Amino acid sequence: MQTGVLMLGYAVEAHLKHVLAYDPEVGKKYRYGHDFMGLFQALRDGGYMHDVEVSEDLLHFVEDNFDRRYPSQTNRTLKRAEDRGHAISMSPSVITAYDELIMQLDMSILRLFDSPGSSIMFKAAQGIDTAGVDLFFHSNYSAVARIETAVSLCDRWLEELKRENPNIYEVNLRSHRERLPLLDDQARLLRSERASIGITPRGGFEGALKASKEFVYPGRYRELPDGTRVFESSF
Repeated sequence: MQTGVLMLGYAVEAHLKHVLAYDPEVGKKYRYGHDFMGLFQALRDGGYMHDVEVSEDLLHFVEDNFDRRYPSQTNRTLKRAEDRGHAISMSPSVITAYDELIMQLDMSILRLFDSPGSSIMFKAAQGIDTAGVDLFFHSNYSAVARIETAVSLCDRWLEELKRENPNIYEVNLRSHRERLPLLDDQARLLRSERASIGITPRGGFEGALKASKEFVYPGRYRELPDGTRVFESSF
């Protein structure tokens, strides 16, 4: 589980730093570090990512779990979280919030670059008939909720291909049409045969689309009247 959220943390960071390729000056002090909170705020101060709805708790959670990637960082990160009143804990349900945050970041970058190739949704839709790519959509309600956007990006890419490279347009058009039934099968997208377990968010698609902005840090410390600190979990 810890390895999984670490990989998702890398995905969040990659999306944030994608903006630095567009505007090298904004947030440049964070280019080589891993300060999620600082980089995200710098991007917003620079006029970017205002269309991304994410709670401060989720940004803290992503950064805390990313900063445990080496054993030497663990104690320092645990203390940092505890000083905020947070206790680092884990549950498969947190993946839904990561998925929604990544999808929002992807859509924000797509609007910025205005190119299908800048979107992971486009890449996933293009490769849905390739072994392993179906796992991108497995239990990813946020991605499946945006499947029409992915198909539209494929259509747009084909139109651009028709103008710029007509020699390979027809073969790509046929491949796209063959993929459409796979992209239209919502139930199959959400339940890959390659995965042994699935995650269903509370509230289904509606809950998934609010998971990023409504995320609450799942572990907290509360102080009792006698001064004792107790751990509470919101799973």
